Amino acid sequence: MTRVHGGLYAEDMEQLYHGPVPYVILAAGAVIFVAATAAVGIALSFIGSLGSTSFWNNPWVRGIVGAVLWAVVVGGGGLYLTLVERKFMARVQVRYGPNRWGPYGLLQPIADALKLMRKEDIIPDAADSLVMRLAPIIAFAPSFMLFAAVPWTAEYVASKMDIGVLYIIAVTSLTPIGVLMAGWGPNNKYNLLGAMRFAAQELAYEVPLILAMIGPIAVAQSLNGVAIVEAQSGYWFGVIPRWNIFPQFFGAIIFFVAFMAETGRIPFDIPDAEGEVVHGFSAEYSGMKFVMLLLLEYVHLIAGAALFVVVYMGGYLGPAPLNQFAWFTLKLLFVILVMMLIRAVWFRVRIDQIMDLGWKILLPAALINVGVIGVVLALTV
Repeated sequence: MTRVHGGLYAEDMEQLYHGPVPYVILAAGAVIFVAATAAVGIALSFIGSLGSTSFWNNPWVRGIVGAVLWAVVVGGGGLYLTLVERKFMARVQVRYGPNRWGPYGLLQPIADALKLMRKEDIIPDAADSLVMRLAPIIAFAPSFMLFAAVPWTAEYVASKMDIGVLYIIAVTSLTPIGVLMAGWGPNNKYNLLGAMRFAAQELAYEVPLILAMIGPIAVAQSLNGVAIVEAQSGYWFGVIPRWNIFPQFFGAIIFFVAFMAETGRIPFDIPDAEGEVVHGFSAEYSGMKFVMLLLLEYVHLIAGAALFVVVYMGGYLGPAPLNQFAWFTLKLLFVILVMMLIRAVWFRVRIDQIMDLGWKILLPAALINVGVIGVVLALTV
């Protein structure tokens, strides 16, 4: 047997790749995410059952406790997604992926988090220290705020606001402010260039993203997330679900591409392209500030995938025996894995091509899609 670095044998490494390890990682990630989210639902239900006069039934208390629980679950889910993605990409690219910490590398995210948190928090002399400290928080918070309007079930939604989609659009516009602050604060040209790229990319794809949501909103005649999901109930011919993704396929493609661009993932990762802008707006950050900017991508990924599931994939709707919560979570994981697959097999697109795609292709296509949907609804109503 030929020994390789780390004390493992070549045969062991071969078994590690060809065995069921990547599927174990993906299954474990799904189970952990579902269990953690279910725990939040159980906790909130328990708080609500403590009595109408109880301190715990106070809306402010429930809101604060729910926000803390969601922060733990979504933040932990974003942290664990780093391992799932690394294993998934390793499988696609015929590599092993992380396998040093814990069985099959299951403790790798914890090791990475502890390592990054122990890093020294450095503020450059020429930097604006206040802006540098506030930027990661302002950039990170809106991604969590998105979940307030996402219905995991018909009842399990943080806020059943009638302007849910409008709220989501407003919240997503806050992230570029934090990113621009992150680019300006360190007084570094690479940070600033990466932040400007991010802002330009967000501006180019925010409009097509909003236009792509007009179709489902028009069908549901409501901005409420639950109403949009309920408008997709039932089946065509008793077999095909009435999800918006089938009659509005082009709108779904526009939405998917636009929110992929807004997350800044490959092939739209020009804001933090290592070979061009040295990791972009997070180049001068270290310690917990860097962790927050790093997890921003993954939390944004979960939020965008959840919104896509609500608007185009029927949300929590699905046939028995699975309940609403399970259906929503499975659809969410499916969308996330599709985005991971795209990152594993695609290449980075040039900045001029990204701008052309947003302004010259997606925007006109989104306008045409809205016009076609309007004509169809006018003829069928």
